[in-house]
Amino acid sequence: MAAALVVSHRTNAGDQPENTLAGIAAAIRDRADGVEVDVRVTRDGALVLMHDETLLRVTGDPRRIADVTLDELRALRVRDPRGVQPFQPVPTLAEAIAAVDGRCAIVIDCKLRGLEERVAATVRAADAQAWTWFTPDHAEDAALLARECPRSRVLLSTWGADVGEAIEVAAGLGLAGVNADHEAVSAAHVERAHALGLLLGVWTVNSPGEIARALDLRVEIVMTDLPRRAINAILAREPR
Repeated sequence: MAAALVVSHRTNAGDQPENTLAGIAAAIRDRADGVEVDVRVTRDGALVLMHDETLLRVTGDPRRIADVTLDELRALRVRDPRGVQPFQPVPTLAEAIAAVDGRCAIVIDCKLRGLEERVAATVRAADAQAWTWFTPDHAEDAALLARECPRSRVLLSTWGADVGEAIEVAAGLGLAGVNADHEAVSAAHVERAHALGLLLGVWTVNSPGEIARALDLRVEIVMTDLPRRAINAILAREPR
């Protein structure tokens, strides 16, 4: 079996300001196989990278992202919670796709339902389907993205104890796989996913113990805030 693919969660959120171009650059330097970004929309319709509904946690501004324009957002900066890295601007999805430029996969998580068609159109306009993955939470959204971007990977995301159900749904829809909370995934889930020809990814594994368990389970995708740590753990298991 090939080594697990490592995806940088929220653009190297463990050592960079999250959802930023600086984080994307760090993920590429760390040789991550993919970099995950979260997408929301501004008041004037711009698709931008942001995980939370409000700007408070990452910029200190209490407003909702849906209440600010792109120009207003451009004036803000994403902070590094560790106080090490310079503050960073909030990029648009198009800017993030351009920054990745096929050097690894871009893994897109739409944080607001109803954005899927516009996000897919942005991916197609950048000719990025071949190196784009999507991780929708709902089967309907997954099916739509698979239709809109047939050359992209779509992995159905699931929380909690619904991993087994998600595997069956993903197989029925002809998706690439399932993206699951690592704490909910068992060896039986991995076996079932593989029997159905599906990839199984887990998030968010950060500690050495979490990474080791994910690798022991033989999942295909490991999503982490610290991709270099996961890559080193994979390399350490390779025969010498």
